[in-house]
Amino acid sequence: MTGHDLVQRIWVRLGENTTFYPQAEVVRSGINPAQRLLCLLKPEVLVQRVAATVSAEQVFVDLRTVAPRCARLDRVVLGDVMTDAPARSAYGELQDLLPTSLDKIAWQRDWFRQRGTPRYYYLHGRHWLIVYKRPQAERTLTLIYRAIPTAFTDVNLGDSPAFAEAWHPLVADLGTALLLLKEGSTQVEKALGMLKMFFGADILSGVAQELPQQHSRPTQPVGAPA
Repeated sequence: MTGHDLVQRIWVRLGENTTFYPQAEVVRSGINPAQRLLCLLKPEVLVQRVAATVSAEQVFVDLRTVAPRCARLDRVVLGDVMTDAPARSAYGELQDLLPTSLDKIAWQRDWFRQRGTPRYYYLHGRHWLIVYKRPQAERTLTLIYRAIPTAFTDVNLGDSPAFAEAWHPLVADLGTALLLLKEGSTQVEKALGMLKMFFGADILSGVAQELPQQHSRPTQPVGAPA
């Protein structure tokens, strides 16, 4: 399904009400947050790989450049495993780097100057991946990470979501529920019921009791007794 298909599906679920739900609103308040919500609920839905090169004597990889949509780094592999049939390089490198931390490796004397084949990695903040030891020659790394979905705009509605097509109808259903949350109490109850079904747990029960009351409660004039 493309972005246009998702818009059409949501319009059908909303009773083909395109006056109050123009395309821009469906995309901005329905499809895009639904994609992000799905990837938060099911991070394994969108797992991506990217190859990164570490030059000789360098240890830093800037994730903002190499993997700007990285939400969580799962694995770092020494070598190129971008395909399901990876080929070993001339260095024979093809192994997972082990996660560590700066606190652990800092106990080793002169750790930042130690050279050799990288065997470990750690994250500094959200954006910097650092390998240990310092490579003496250029090395290829494969980063495997859970990604943030690309937002739809008017320009790329002809594209499809990056995850498997089996999940596309659920994006439309989630988007419909998120749009209905802005309506009156009846539609809010319907939307909450849909969201609770998607979440698989009654985590919105408190909200379901409060929101309809807030929508139906009459307003009082300023200064009127409670």
